[in-house]
Amino acid sequence: MASLPVADGLSMAEAPAQRVVIVGAGAMGSLVGARLAQAGVPVTLLGRPEPMRAVQERGLVLERHWRRPLVLRGLRAAAGWGELAAEEIDAIGLAILTTKVHDTQLAVADLAAELAPQVPLVVLQNGVGGAEIARAEIGSRPLLAAVSTMVASQPRPGVVRSWSPRGGLGLAPVQAPAKLLFHTARLLASSGLPVQTYAGYRAMAWSKLLLNILGNAVPAVVSRSPERVFGDLPLCRLELAAFREALAVMRALGLEPVRLSGYPVPAVAWAIGRLPVPILHRFLPRLVGGGRAGKKPSLQMDLERGRRASEVEFLNGAVVRAGRELGVPVPANALIHRTLAAMAQGTIPRDAYAGNPHGLLAPLR
Repeated sequence: MASLPVADGLSMAEAPAQRVVIVGAGAMGSLVGARLAQAGVPVTLLGRPEPMRAVQERGLVLERHWRRPLVLRGLRAAAGWGELAAEEIDAIGLAILTTKVHDTQLAVADLAAELAPQVPLVVLQNGVGGAEIARAEIGSRPLLAAVSTMVASQPRPGVVRSWSPRGGLGLAPVQAPAKLLFHTARLLASSGLPVQTYAGYRAMAWSKLLLNILGNAVPAVVSRSPERVFGDLPLCRLELAAFREALAVMRALGLEPVRLSGYPVPAVAWAIGRLPVPILHRFLPRLVGGGRAGKKPSLQMDLERGRRASEVEFLNGAVVRAGRELGVPVPANALIHRTLAAMAQGTIPRDAYAGNPHGLLAPLR
């Protein structure tokens, strides 16, 4: 570690007065925290004990594509609010929540008990539903929703890796004035990350969902890489059917796809919605695989780690719930959702379709 270049955080006198707390600092939260700290913003990370202890003892190591690793020493890291002094909490001017959606309610309730009600909250998550859960918990606290199109991982405690050269952040108000949206976007952009703002958070969140469901749940169910799934014509048809159902649900909600940083979602939606399956079957394996920069899909990693709570509830599951409310048929998403949810809960063995991936398709026949 001693040979790595070190970026010591600025002192409070030199840095912006507003301290940012990242709640649920996993891979994405640590990446955003690292970029902000590198720009001189005071940052506090709240996350699991082992990685937070590593950051406190050795700093946060930021690994990026084609660059030497960088050690950031100026971050505060803690396993919970109880480890922070009252003056540290009082100095926080912005909270960014990066937990999984199913952990939102508890995390926001804890946050609300610690931070003054005027401190804004940014909910940065995959899936649809987290912003609504947060809004139900926080009363009149200013609230913004955010999405990320960056790829991040944690190869070991205290290290965050970002291999993809493209991507950035999207930001939209849920209950917040335009001035706060502008101020928060400017703060996030000070990290050097591209930041795009939107008038409506729902179109932004559903556009990100379109990207998130491609090559995510199905690879987890059949224990194959996204490239192999899209290279298999029957599985490719299932993926495309699920995407087209999600697109139909969006339009029934009155929403159209919006461009996200590094990803022309409207063009992707048009192509998948209109082009013949044999054509899509030829170029999607490389496209979807390349967009993940070699990282396994998040739902596949969660299933392999034995996690019983799955983000599929707020990805394919969100499509299913909205489709049923709106009267839009969603059989592909329903099959994917109930199968992966059952695997996560242990009612279906995790390797049930590993040797027979087309067995998954039997209910649709």
